[in-house]
Amino acid sequence: MAAPMQTVLSQDNISSEQEQDANLAFSELDKGLRSPKIGIQCESIVRFPSLFEKYPFPILINTAFLRLADIFRNGNNFLRWCILQVTEQSKKHLEKILNIDEFVRKIFSVIHSNDCTARALTLRTLANLASIITERKNVHHSIVNGFDSNDAVEVDAAVFAAGKFAEQSSSFAASICNNLSDMIQNIATPVDLKLQLIPILQHMYHDMQTSSKARQVCLELLSSLPSQKFVIRTLQTMTALACQSLIDVQSQVDLLISRVIDDPRQSVKLIALKDLNRLAMKAPQMWKYSSVKSLITVVLQAKSTAVKIAILEVLGTLAKSVAFHLFLTHDVSAADMQKIQEVCNLCYVSQNPTLSAKAMEFYTNIAICFKSFKRKLFRLDQDPVEGARLAITTQCCLSVWGTTKEDKKVLKLCLQCAVHLVKKFPDTTMFFLSEIVELLETTESEEHALILCEGLAAIGSENHIYIRGDNSQHSLTTYLGTLIFQAAGSESIPTEIQKLILRNGHKSPWFMYKLARQAMRYGQHPVAADLFSSLSHLVASEHLHFWMVALQEISEGESYLMKEKDDSGMTKTLLCYQKSLSSLKAASTQVFPMQFQTDLVHLRIELLQALTQLIQTCNTFRTCPPPAIATALALTNGQEISRCGQILSQLTKCMRDFENLKQKFGDLYLTCFDADPQTLYTVTQLQYCCEVMKAGVSSVITTDNSRLFPVTSENSDVLSVTLVNIQKDLNHILKTNSQALTHEHMDFLSKSVQSLLQVPFRYPRYFFQSIQTTKLNLAVTPQQNMRMEPLLVHHNTLFTLKVEGVIEHKQQMFRQVSQICIAVKTEITNQQHNTDTKVKDPNRSYEETVRPHKDYFSCSFLLSFPVAGQYSVQIRGLVLDDAGTKWNTGPQFTMTFKSYDDTIHRKPKIIVSRTSFGQM
Repeated sequence: MAAPMQTVLSQDNISSEQEQDANLAFSELDKGLRSPKIGIQCESIVRFPSLFEKYPFPILINTAFLRLADIFRNGNNFLRWCILQVTEQSKKHLEKILNIDEFVRKIFSVIHSNDCTARALTLRTLANLASIITERKNVHHSIVNGFDSNDAVEVDAAVFAAGKFAEQSSSFAASICNNLSDMIQNIATPVDLKLQLIPILQHMYHDMQTSSKARQVCLELLSSLPSQKFVIRTLQTMTALACQSLIDVQSQVDLLISRVIDDPRQSVKLIALKDLNRLAMKAPQMWKYSSVKSLITVVLQAKSTAVKIAILEVLGTLAKSVAFHLFLTHDVSAADMQKIQEVCNLCYVSQNPTLSAKAMEFYTNIAICFKSFKRKLFRLDQDPVEGARLAITTQCCLSVWGTTKEDKKVLKLCLQCAVHLVKKFPDTTMFFLSEIVELLETTESEEHALILCEGLAAIGSENHIYIRGDNSQHSLTTYLGTLIFQAAGSESIPTEIQKLILRNGHKSPWFMYKLARQAMRYGQHPVAADLFSSLSHLVASEHLHFWMVALQEISEGESYLMKEKDDSGMTKTLLCYQKSLSSLKAASTQVFPMQFQTDLVHLRIELLQALTQLIQTCNTFRTCPPPAIATALALTNGQEISRCGQILSQLTKCMRDFENLKQKFGDLYLTCFDADPQTLYTVTQLQYCCEVMKAGVSSVITTDNSRLFPVTSENSDVLSVTLVNIQKDLNHILKTNSQALTHEHMDFLSKSVQSLLQVPFRYPRYFFQSIQTTKLNLAVTPQQNMRMEPLLVHHNTLFTLKVEGVIEHKQQMFRQVSQICIAVKTEITNQQHNTDTKVKDPNRSYEETVRPHKDYFSCSFLLSFPVAGQYSVQIRGLVLDDAGTKWNTGPQFTMTFKSYDDTIHRKPKIIVSRTSFGQM
């Protein structure tokens, strides 16, 4: 088994812990399995899932499960129960078992035991293996026999196994359907067993015939078993079956609505409405006009508050889906529109806060739906957006003045609706901001103030996050500080407010860091520099100390750039950035390599240096005009601009610098797989900034001025507006059609550079934290030995290199791994001098794209080394997302091979010729 190499995306180094030998770890566990003490055996068994997570490769997993199968066959029931837990916790690794037949044979042999508990454990273990033994007829037969057992534990295990196999096997589902119907209808079957058997029918969705048959069985159960428990369990089963098969959704919706209308039991009504909400989320496009209309009528006639709340929840789900768009395509009558208006008005007439909140949510979704629907087929008493805005404001006022936990939940829902409405209708932003600020001034509850501040921050930044309820005074101050930074924009914060922020910021080191981080994200670097200066001495580790020092130097450098307009400010800025770069390298660890932070700071330095070089070139043109002979040379060449030869070469160098920076920012973009969208937007804007400056310099030094540049932009941030203004000035310069290099061109370049330097640089969120995390575990077979000696291969043979790995990810919020691209490149580093070959280029490149299955992938390469010598083999992993973008964030490592040729070392045979007597 090759030792796996675990690599964090964008990290080239392989940690020592990830290089441990998997065989050694398995040997330790196997030693525990051979112990005569049951406790040690159990301890070894329960450690296998963590072993699979650390070394998730087929050879190890196959060996381990075969060893566990032997313990299962020969051990006691407690050991079997431990192995059952291992199979349940390691389901995603089961498909990596190579010898499935042998493994199942050892497990299945226990089914013939006289111990009913052992048979029950065997059935449950086989149920966990259903994904890899789907069509094993002997297992199917054992499950059916388990239903006839006299032991309740074995029957429960058979029911559990039947559900698992019915979900995986279409043949088993079709064959067991009639048996389930007979057992449920049989009077001798216990009631508890009947309730356990009914949910198995929800897994019979593999084909239309089986699904229809299972639904017909459920309909018969509804009529023959009308008790509340059976009705609820049957309705839930039918809903789950409809969600999976999608062939009886409309019939199931009608059935559930009829239960809501006709069934007098409230618990049945609530379960039916819960299932309706599930169908509304799963298949809203299959809802009929009459079904939506019936729900609207029922909610107005219902007397129970709980039923009304449940119906409004279903209507709210439908209103934000395609169902209401289909509803509006019909000829909606005035009476129907009046009913919709009455449902919306429930947020005013009801005294129950939850009911009012659900009606308000429905009102908001209706307003968004109506405004996005182009056909004007309806008439309402007022504008839907205006009504929804008023409803949200009213509910906010009522919930802020409340004191119960229910009022707190209603306030969260109100602010969520406000964020959704602001997203669709930006003109409502100022209204909500002013209303929430007024509520913030009047509220006396710290919890409500915290929720209001977070709602303000979400509306201000259009960051659609769920409203949390952390009870912390520091969080309240953090949101207030964020609002101040947002309101300031690119302008400096007044001194009095800065002092207030700094005074409140020293209450807690963690709060101070969060506030300073927000200041850097919104370009308020003077505030961040003051806060970070106190934090570097309050951390517990050396790496964190250097991280705080780096942030302090960055903030101070940006502050110099904002305060001092002359060359001394740029000199201090570059000096601070160089110090921060050194601190970032000192703060890097194997776990946190700080690769993105280092690259971004390094590119920021290069961008500032390129802008400084362009300013100096413009100043050179002003102070050192061309010599007199340059005009004669320009007339000879026929190009007026050639008289500025020295300036022309400097401008050409500046243009190349911006072109290189543009390429580097593009490469940085492709390394940010885990970055949030705002971070990617920031990197794209920096790349576009280099493109604009390159275009400006190129237009000045070339004679072709016919091409104009677009000046439109949908973004309103300061950097985008500045770039648009530069493009407008550039188009104005191009319209002059002057081929001579004049002071007007230099003024344009100087003004462009100054405008870019005055824009506060906003460090993105990914610079401080990564919301999602993606990790790769890789293993290469074979590997070099511990002394890293080259692998030997004959030059006439092909070498098989196998690369396998597992993807580990957490919180996939932005993008997911769709495919893995493995690139292998062989390069000869030391060729033997006496090699006689006609191969011109022995270097080779290989690439293969694989789609991971349950986060596992593997591929193989046939490598050729046609020339004898020493080779360096580079193995690199790339990640492809759902959009097909190839991210250069995978692991990269190098192996050494040595190709040999036997004929080179073979000594030539010396032929000794005998001298004849005639020659003597």
